[in-house]
Amino acid sequence: MSNVTRTPEVELSAGQRTSIDRLMARYCSVIDNAEYEGWPALFTEDGVYRITTRTDFDAGRDFGIWYCCNRAMLADRVTAIRGVNVYEPHVYRHVIGPTEIVAADASGASCETGFIVVRTDVDGAMTIFSAGRYVDRLVFDEGRALLRSRVVVADSARFDTLVALPL
Repeated sequence: MSNVTRTPEVELSAGQRTSIDRLMARYCSVIDNAEYEGWPALFTEDGVYRITTRTDFDAGRDFGIWYCCNRAMLADRVTAIRGVNVYEPHVYRHVIGPTEIVAADASGASCETGFIVVRTDVDGAMTIFSAGRYVDRLVFDEGRALLRSRVVVADSARFDTLVALPL
């Protein structure tokens, strides 16, 4: 189930589609390579980032595990990751599926992208940390796609440890 109204046969320019693909790749890269300072720049100034569960998303509940409602809050999260939060060292590796454009208009696009995040601990142990989908609202700014809203919809409410890093 999705809270996005789907538009049949959505048309985007080749440049818009390329900018979406670049955004998705860059998003994964900054997290997977611990370049967290680049993460907020992928959002608009008023960009929203939320991690929630599939059950809560499908029920229309707006709360979540994480909630940031602007780029400054995202930057604050990065500061916390770097110096305040205490968590077991680990890294993520994202595997994402193709991005489905579900609606588009003059202001941007709504899309969904499936993901799996593998968590690698300091001892080398690897586990699937989360799987789900990104439900995004994008805007195009000077030929570049930016996230106006990203809702990370985790298929499970169970996490084996603290969600310290963005998914």
